Amino acid sequence: MRALWLNRFDLSGNTEAVINWAEGVVRIRKEIKIHLVLVGIPADLFNVYEKFLGRIGLRYSLNINRQQIQNLLYYQDFDFLHVFHPDLFGISKELGSSFHIPWLANVFEEERHVHFNLLHTANCIICCHSPALQAVKDYFYPYSKQNIFLIPQGVKVKPPDFSPSSSLNILYAGPLEESHAASFQALRRTAQNLPSCFFAVTSRRNLFFPNVKYHPWNPDFSDFLAPYNIVAGFGYFLLQGIAAGKIALILEEGYGGIFSPLRQKQVPDFKARRHKESDPSIPKRLKQDLQKLHNNSPEMIRIQHDNWNYARENHDLEIVAEKMARLYSYL
Repeated sequence: MRALWLNRFDLSGNTEAVINWAEGVVRIRKEIKIHLVLVGIPADLFNVYEKFLGRIGLRYSLNINRQQIQNLLYYQDFDFLHVFHPDLFGISKELGSSFHIPWLANVFEEERHVHFNLLHTANCIICCHSPALQAVKDYFYPYSKQNIFLIPQGVKVKPPDFSPSSSLNILYAGPLEESHAASFQALRRTAQNLPSCFFAVTSRRNLFFPNVKYHPWNPDFSDFLAPYNIVAGFGYFLLQGIAAGKIALILEEGYGGIFSPLRQKQVPDFKARRHKESDPSIPKRLKQDLQKLHNNSPEMIRIQHDNWNYARENHDLEIVAEKMARLYSYL
């Protein structure tokens, strides 16, 4: 069974989620062969992703054009076309029809994309969390004949270090775009005003904040995650953090608080969208949460245990990859 995976690079964490997903599928199901096409990689990150994909042994093509994608389909006899970014739904619809193979659409976001109008042509729609699933169902309502499945993002669950720490070591992971500036700056200022608090950032750009350690962007998040007990950000970055036994602060355009698996009745998206242009309560709530963690080491360790158990039971990469393999077999 051969599948061509198409994805467009972005800094939301979805790129790394797809790479890990592909690695998990080919590792647990030797009969499934995946070739990953990743387009839109910035020039300064091209070698980073080329080296990473080569290291994990995944078949890949980077920043290739439409004709080169067609050549892959023509010469390598794929059984499926699986697309992970809405910008590529159009080309997937056309290529699936031209080569008479099924195409599958993955939906990572709950916000409707302009190319949602192409989803009805997909043989199967896969949503990664409950908000995305609800958004797709609402889009098709009252027409519900589409094959829609919920398969959560998978992550490598690693043995954690739950030893108590006398300090808060916070790592912010993700893009630093204009829409994230207010919440990020609130976190940075709050962290730097707390005693025994160390703050670091991993992002594509180094903005040279004073007294902030910078880690260059790395698709293998685990390379520098170990010293930190708190990960701030959103999406797949937080999922990687809790899978390593870290505390997660949901910080995107707004602030969503400390992630608690005990409050989850559905598959979360780890997002914190803002509803107002500015939210003056963000600094106050951040300060309250960080002080609560700083003053209560047993509570920190309890949350870390809960997070790790949640990731192990619901997002373990091998279990999630097996669900994808079974879906392929079903189709």
